[in-house]
Amino acid sequence: MTRFRTPLLAAVVIPLTLGFLIAPSAPPPGPALVVVLTIDQLRPDYFQRWPGEWRGGFQELLTEGAVFPNGRQDHALTETAPGHSTILSGRDPAHTGIVLNELGVDDPSFPLLDEPDGGGRSPNRFKGTTLVDWMRKTDPALRFLSLSGKDRSAILTIGRGQGPVFWYRKGRFTTSRYYADALPEWLVAWNSRRGAERLAATSWTLLRPDSTYSERDLMPFEAGGSDVAFPHLLPADSATAARAMPNYPWMDSLTLDLALEGARSLGLGKRGEPDLLAVGLSATDYVGHRWGPDSREIHDHLLRLDQWLGWFFDSLSTLVPRERTIVVLTADHGVTSFPEFAKLQGRPGGWIPLEALVRDVNLSIGRLTGDSAVLHAAPGLIYGDTARLRDLRVSPESLATALAPRVWSMPGVVTAWTPATLGSVSPDDVHAMRWWRSLPRRFPWLVCAVAKPGYVWADDGGHAEHGTSNEDDVDVPIIFMGSMIRPGIYPDTVRTTDIGPTLAQLLGVKPGGLLDGLPIKRVFK
Repeated sequence: MTRFRTPLLAAVVIPLTLGFLIAPSAPPPGPALVVVLTIDQLRPDYFQRWPGEWRGGFQELLTEGAVFPNGRQDHALTETAPGHSTILSGRDPAHTGIVLNELGVDDPSFPLLDEPDGGGRSPNRFKGTTLVDWMRKTDPALRFLSLSGKDRSAILTIGRGQGPVFWYRKGRFTTSRYYADALPEWLVAWNSRRGAERLAATSWTLLRPDSTYSERDLMPFEAGGSDVAFPHLLPADSATAARAMPNYPWMDSLTLDLALEGARSLGLGKRGEPDLLAVGLSATDYVGHRWGPDSREIHDHLLRLDQWLGWFFDSLSTLVPRERTIVVLTADHGVTSFPEFAKLQGRPGGWIPLEALVRDVNLSIGRLTGDSAVLHAAPGLIYGDTARLRDLRVSPESLATALAPRVWSMPGVVTAWTPATLGSVSPDDVHAMRWWRSLPRRFPWLVCAVAKPGYVWADDGGHAEHGTSNEDDVDVPIIFMGSMIRPGIYPDTVRTTDIGPTLAQLLGVKPGGLLDGLPIKRVFK
């Protein structure tokens, strides 16, 4: 970056007797743009696993940012929806009301603009406020943009705020009628380029020579046993390729390209007050689920994402100077290795078929009452319509007491609690506290449980999974970068709920309501 210096003036004499004072230098301009990058399923140990291989955006963040390798999504249900709800709200899922993906953003009352029958989306389940609301209260003219490959990522990072919020669907980025009645012209123009469809029949080959990858490329348990080795070919049919795009690295390149186009079109960072750009990069999650966190595919994908982030930072700096940009990078959750891979490494691992147990219990209830769909399973959680159970003359408390021993006796389960027993657990129990941070006080649940490390909540294999309260799923990177940030690598344990309060303090805005997070003091110069 070129720096322009003012030539020194040759002898400047200021007659102090006349009372002249040397004017202090003007303070540096404040931030004009905050960029929040959330990489779905990014584990912090990836950065240490392949040291020296980063050349682009990751390298810039790791060397110029305040890096916290011990970041946490510090709740038990480590899924995309609850994870994103914590990032700019400063609050745990128990307080945002976003418990799990299935109870995230689906809302038929707000259909998609171009697909009325495709289901609706809105943040109506989200409770409270986020950084967008705090900034807007100080500056009603705030400009922001949120977009992602996933609807819940784009929506829940922002909270209930209305404005330009877009996500990918079948080759195009769209939104719902909660946000707008029509797509803006710049997005219509971007969609008309048909970027995803034009990638049909593209082959995903290794970015670097085969010999530079230490991971084996033929692991039969990956991707459900098919398409397990490079190269991976996008479908030749353009419509099919567009639907399959989220499973390939190019999903993130398209998202970043749209983010840059949106920032340019909306004039983000061009005012006297700071604006916000939130970008959810979702391909890491899809690649990680299909091929796992120990695969050659995840390695190659992240090398590509590193390059694309470098391009994005360079391109964004032509719109907003880097010294006036704050960048935050984090993730919504991590991921656990394939149990098959763990066993090859001599580590414990396995599947906990909680869904199968719930199906059996529902059938038993159905035989007695005629209703066989009253309970539901989520990772480590049995929940359901407790009011309906009472109508059927089934006591939720008695049912929970009967179910808990069945859950904790399953191979791979450490312990299980009911609403009556979780309240008596010591605050020193890390996993119990993570469940407290996941479950709103009035949420109708019966049993929550803790998995052993290496075990996942799934009936069988075929995909790598997340959703436990263990470190592989809870640990995420948290990095701040900008001229106001003190760079370094800090061992402090920090949480995604701390990101919103930290940005609020950097921007000089006041958070709304009670928060679970705190400003991270190490970040400030």
